[in-house]
Amino acid sequence: MKRKWNWIDTIVVVLLIAAVVLFFNRERLTGGITAGPSNAKDIVMTVEVDELKPEMVTDVKVGDQIFSQYRLQNATIREIQTRPMELKTVNDAGEAVSYESEDYITLEAVIDAQVVTSGPYMDLGGQEVKVGLTFVLKTTEFEAMSDIKHIEVAQ
Repeated sequence: MKRKWNWIDTIVVVLLIAAVVLFFNRERLTGGITAGPSNAKDIVMTVEVDELKPEMVTDVKVGDQIFSQYRLQNATIREIQTRPMELKTVNDAGEAVSYESEDYITLEAVIDAQVVTSGPYMDLGGQEVKVGLTFVLKTTEFEAMSDIKHIEVAQ
């Protein structure tokens, strides 16, 4: 007796293929925990943001995580300091004079982060981390362009 192929056999084959595909993609589908990159380093970096209005600073807090590439990064704000922004001008005698702004403040944040290294380059959430470069200081409540002032690599 010759057995014919029917719709029940088709369903069984499709379910079997789906089970195999799901098994091999289970970590990607469930967002499972994967091992971090082996080329990771812990750093402490200091960033500085100028020209902020005082009401903008209330949105950033100690303990906030850096947000980049649509997810929270392995970087946390450890310390925040604010001071009046220092402006410079030239007086009538031609001398450079600095004074504190009444309207703007400067925010300085110390961030504990784990960066991915590739040769001499360090990367945090798709941004190159290097003294002198700009860094988007972004949390879930705050975003501003900052300058990296200091980096300390943990041993």
